[in-house]
Amino acid sequence: MINQGIIMNVDEQMQERLENSSPLFNLTANEVVIADGSEFGREIPPHWHRELEAFVLRQGRVQIAAGDRVFMLSKGEGCLINSSVLHSFSFLEGQAHFRSFLFDSSIVAGAPGSLFDSVYVRPFLKSGPVYLKFSPGRQDTAFFRAFGDIFRLCSEEPEGFELEARWGLSQIMLNAKQKSEILPSRNIDTVQELRIKRMLSWMEEHLQETLTVEDIARQGNICVRACQKAFQRYLHCSPIEYLQRRRIFAAAWKLSSTDEPVTVIASEYGFSSPSYFSKRFKEEFGCSPRKYREAAQLVPENP
Repeated sequence: MINQGIIMNVDEQMQERLENSSPLFNLTANEVVIADGSEFGREIPPHWHRELEAFVLRQGRVQIAAGDRVFMLSKGEGCLINSSVLHSFSFLEGQAHFRSFLFDSSIVAGAPGSLFDSVYVRPFLKSGPVYLKFSPGRQDTAFFRAFGDIFRLCSEEPEGFELEARWGLSQIMLNAKQKSEILPSRNIDTVQELRIKRMLSWMEEHLQETLTVEDIARQGNICVRACQKAFQRYLHCSPIEYLQRRRIFAAAWKLSSTDEPVTVIASEYGFSSPSYFSKRFKEEFGCSPRKYREAAQLVPENP
């Protein structure tokens, strides 16, 4: 089954909740088209998941922030994002069309400590790059072929498709292992990243309250200056800028999933002035809250 929605569901730790995945076979496929001129869905805010993510851009351009770096993809290119990496997507002007799937490494690794786990999977999760780019051409043919096969299997779900998909995922992991051997190892500061996730988790739980940079820094057990530097490094904005954007995205989710009045939603997320809320919302999404709600209601539901 292919998910076709563009509303991402995250928990209080900014970990994405996957749709239509099974604990017995944790593989989730997505396909999204963003129309030319539409601002709906052009930003996927910072989030993370334990699953690896394979992504192919079929139309448009996208900026991907992964860990503490920013990458660009153009039409026809793809990438693999490592497990538990904080990342976000910004789709640039024009039509955008992408396919992606998220998969648990255990599908390929099998039993903990097995040869597949200890030689091919665990080393990549632990020290492989946070992000691997794949471009059309002979060197990356295996990635794109396996990606297409897996996507078709998820769409059709023939008998035994799980076994065939597992083989395709194994091809992607082998391709990633070979590619990563000539690239720098994962260089994320684990302590710093854990602090960021802890601060984001706390902010998510208190979105509707008045927060200061001091409050946020306290959750990471760091000073205000270190907090500001960490946000700039991993999220490329200040803590308060991130907080405002996150409140706008939370309000957008409510607009798309409830019938609550716009003024009520604005107040709920700390915007005492409806006109200021509309101004900030339009800066983020390019349209008014009401137009956004109308556009969201036109998005087809998952089949």
